[in-house]
Amino acid sequence: MYGTYSRLDITLHDGWRAVVRAASRKLTRQALRDPARQTARKQFYRQMLDYHRQAQTIALTWRH
Repeated sequence: MYGTYSRLDITLHDGWRAVVRAASRKLTRQALRDPARQTARKQFYRQMLDYHRQAQTIALTWRH
């Protein structure tokens, strides 16, 4: 899944909304509209947000 995060075309300065918007563009229409896949979508978004937070933490660590 980290490969998907790295292809979102976002920067470390982007907020959580930009991450979710970019992640939603990676999903198919069927995946976005299917109510049965709601739990999977939420898990996908959370995982993308976790990767984003980790990347921000790493950048802040190396910056100082």
